[in-house]
Amino acid sequence: MSVEAYLNASLDPGNSSMFPPGDYGLAFSLRITILYILMYVPLWVCIVVGNLMVILAFVYNKELRRVQNYLLISLAVTDLLTGIFSMPASLLVRLTISPLVCSASTRINFFMPSLTFCGSSIYHLLFIAIDRCSSLTYPLKYPRLVTSRRMVRVISLLWIYNVWFALIPLYIPNPAGEDRWLCYANENYNNELDVIYILIASFLPIYFLFMMILYAIMLYIAFKHIRTQREMSNQASSLQTRNGTRARTRGIVTMAIVVGAFGICWLPTSFKFFYETYAPTTKESLITVQTITEYLSFTNSMVNPLIYGYFNCQFRIGFKMVLERWSCGRKWGRCNRDDEENAYSTEVTNLALSVSAESTNERSSERRVSSANLRSL
Repeated sequence: MSVEAYLNASLDPGNSSMFPPGDYGLAFSLRITILYILMYVPLWVCIVVGNLMVILAFVYNKELRRVQNYLLISLAVTDLLTGIFSMPASLLVRLTISPLVCSASTRINFFMPSLTFCGSSIYHLLFIAIDRCSSLTYPLKYPRLVTSRRMVRVISLLWIYNVWFALIPLYIPNPAGEDRWLCYANENYNNELDVIYILIASFLPIYFLFMMILYAIMLYIAFKHIRTQREMSNQASSLQTRNGTRARTRGIVTMAIVVGAFGICWLPTSFKFFYETYAPTTKESLITVQTITEYLSFTNSMVNPLIYGYFNCQFRIGFKMVLERWSCGRKWGRCNRDDEENAYSTEVTNLALSVSAESTNERSSERRVSSANLRSL
């Protein structure tokens, strides 16, 4: 049966709580279905491979096993699960028509992985921004406040909250017990679900604004360090000064990429929720908006390993360890010396702990630790 026949039956006032006749089928023509698959499969491969490389790098490279990277690894796990569970479920909902997929009582189950893992990815990005801003603003107090045990607790609470929030729609009953047919009809038939969607749509711009404020603070600290080092530089240390300035410049570029990627990938999702709830929609416009916004949100799970992994030299060393182990010992090159100086080192933490009690040198030590933290971004 064609999509139009399904829609006509589902929109028939006398048949609003009954399934349209017919068996399983494709929601689009074979050509459109193949186009969907060609769009999603390369993205799925990049998400799975990229985040799996980050996790394996953490396992193989002992230098990465420090508290500053716990959130990054948890983010990689979240994005990996997004690729494994969320994308196939979303693609199944978009491309097929069946009582299991289109029933109001079961359709919400296919969106549970996206609500859980995509929501968890957003909160991880937010907490990473908070963590990095704290390490730059309070470089001496940071190693004492952010311990391994506390970070594990924060990550655990983060996962528990996202799973709990994703389960809320399951406990919202259907209006009047109706089991409606929702494929490409108005899916937001439940006013209580509308409230949840509007809350999500409202919080996304707030999170984006909060991230911009945090990275603006880090940007201010970066320029402050560059200005201070230029004033303190002399002829003998001009090369070291240029290297430090170059490292901080890369950190500033990374900050801009982080904020830009978050806005591009997630702000359209906020628009989608408002559009579905309040705007008059047609079948074509609804499918187009849903496809574009979902694809962009999944793209963020591919971009995260590039931003937070590849730009970090120690992660690149871990990537090479993974490739060498899985390619029979073949050498894949090294990080250059300039990049090695920009990675987190144990001396940074030791310096912060050793000078915290030295009040006379506290200000200068704080600048050095904050500078090292900045170069690691």
